[in-house]
Amino acid sequence: MEIDCMELKRQARERIALTDPKFWVVALAYLAMTTGVSWLISFIPIPEDSMFQLFFQVLLTLYTTVVRFGLCLWALWTYRQLDPDVNSLMQGFSVAGRVLLMELGIYIRVLGWYFLVAFVLAMPVFILLLSGAGAGAGTFTLLVFFAGLVTTIIILSLRYALAPYLLADRPDDGSTAPILRSASLMRGWKWDLFKLEFSFIGWEAVNFLLSAGVTLFFLNQAGLLDLELLLSQAGQLQAMSVIYSAPVVILSTLVTVPVSLWLIPYRETARAGFYDARLLAASDFLDRPEMPPL
Repeated sequence: MEIDCMELKRQARERIALTDPKFWVVALAYLAMTTGVSWLISFIPIPEDSMFQLFFQVLLTLYTTVVRFGLCLWALWTYRQLDPDVNSLMQGFSVAGRVLLMELGIYIRVLGWYFLVAFVLAMPVFILLLSGAGAGAGTFTLLVFFAGLVTTIIILSLRYALAPYLLADRPDDGSTAPILRSASLMRGWKWDLFKLEFSFIGWEAVNFLLSAGVTLFFLNQAGLLDLELLLSQAGQLQAMSVIYSAPVVILSTLVTVPVSLWLIPYRETARAGFYDARLLAASDFLDRPEMPPL
């Protein structure tokens, strides 16, 4: 059974249009709870390279992870037409421990597979370097090496993409079961989910161009859009100071908000639809004995 990504996206558009409160209100609340809170913390005068800075960064990451799970809940309930409200974003805190343990389990698995693949792919590179191969062969091998690493990250992220929805459906099963079930459900279906995710690249490109436009404007105002200047170390340092200054960071993010208010709920609901489609395609999945992923 093939999953029709265009149909999933059509259903997602229809169902977010029926939400009350409106989908853009939920997206705005999500941005305020994540990006907004991150900005507020950045304004706290914390000495650099201090333990307090590390503490706040870890705390912010944990908090954002739980809020992100709340967004998954809202999207899943929206796709199932259960009329969720903004409070759905807070529902993840009721199972925060399981959400964080699940994400930690995913991170450890991804990291383990990543280093294993990196070790295997690095062997031909070292062999070519030791054998004194030409620059052309060495460059090609390095390109294959980095392409393999990027492909590995994409495959692993797709492998565990359904874990949050599985945890939402069966929270009493703990934090490990959703990871294993996601790996099982996604076996043979990664390409379909990749096509769905990639179909939103146009919206991401619009956001990138808007953000880049703001950044280029400030660089131009600072007189740094000069190739000769940018090639110098002093020019690069000045450009980086402008790019990471508070006005540029805030304005380059705010300019993307109108698109994000549409893109965030649209993409999340379409992904939730993919999850429901996989459950429908494997309707007896939850009755099967749990088996470790290959």
